[in-house]
Amino acid sequence: MKKLFLTLKLLTMLFLFSTQIFAGPISNTTISYDKVYRSDKVADSHHFMLLTKGGAYYHLHTNKATSLTPSEMKSSNLTELLNKKQSWGQAFLLKGQYTKKNGKLFTKQYFDAIKVISSKKIKYLNKIFYLQ
Repeated sequence: MKKLFLTLKLLTMLFLFSTQIFAGPISNTTISYDKVYRSDKVADSHHFMLLTKGGAYYHLHTNKATSLTPSEMKSSNLTELLNKKQSWGQAFLLKGQYTKKNGKLFTKQYFDAIKVISSKKIKYLNKIFYLQ
């Protein structure tokens, strides 16, 4: 009787240790490339984010626009385009390269994490960006 009880106890422990208790990390394959993500309004301005398949990212903080297209984000004269939309306000553009490490995205320059929550939502610098 003790052997049967001990065997059942060992089998139960083996079963519990062999199953995964926590889910694995979210895959970054669901990201929408070449689409503009926008944050909610933060202190009278919006943050915009665009990721390309080629490994480039564009991050814009402005109160001059509430929506932008991917071609506007990639434009070399973005400040002129924003001045046409609204003559007053501020615009700060940051662009660079990102890299994938262990299934996660990071900017190359400052190694800031770009967390992919879903294909329509990402998180960067403690701001949630939604697909426009």
